[in-house]
Amino acid sequence: MKRKDLFREGFKSVFQFTFTKAEEISEAIKEVWQEETDPNLKPKRKKKPSPASKQSKEKPTPVRKRKTKMFQTLSLPPGAANDFFSLCTGCNECIFACPYAVLFPVTVNNGEKNYPHFDPNAKACHLCSDWPCINACPEQALLPYEVSENTPKFGKAKLIKEFCINEKTGESTCNACFVTCPIEKTVKFKGNLPVFSGTTCTGCGLCVETCPSFPKAIQIKLIK
Repeated sequence: MKRKDLFREGFKSVFQFTFTKAEEISEAIKEVWQEETDPNLKPKRKKKPSPASKQSKEKPTPVRKRKTKMFQTLSLPPGAANDFFSLCTGCNECIFACPYAVLFPVTVNNGEKNYPHFDPNAKACHLCSDWPCINACPEQALLPYEVSENTPKFGKAKLIKEFCINEKTGESTCNACFVTCPIEKTVKFKGNLPVFSGTTCTGCGLCVETCPSFPKAIQIKLIK
């Protein structure tokens, strides 16, 4: 078949399909038009309820206000003073000084100011002996202290039993939290499961960071 005849046959089949569909569409339009113009063929429509009757039947949906969870999983830097928010200028010097990149700025007050925070469940405070973040603060919003039973106190570690490797194996397979904890006698074992001291645990998050389970078998419950 010549190229010219090939194109002719192709266009013929395309237009034939178009004409067929056009006839079907035309017939459908005629039927709809007859239904709309002929009262005998026009289907009866249900009356819509008036707004007043509709409101009386339907109960109003209660509006629930969402409570913001901002800051519930975040902690202030080590050594935060009691009047931290009035002293801190948001200069971010403590953020730049942290050797482990733990701190990050959180913007509040409609973007007018930001304050340094960290999330011990995401990245742990390493409780540096020389406290570079505290020493970098020019406004004394962060105050130096010794690590003890009372300081710092970000929160407390809590075991999520079902995720712990020892719970799954039934043996003392893992002791990562015990080895990593910087405070002596804070992590003990009851059977093959770790128990965290409520008095000496700082909530630094090192046990969370080093926990090999996924999801993590340890969570820091922050002090409100």
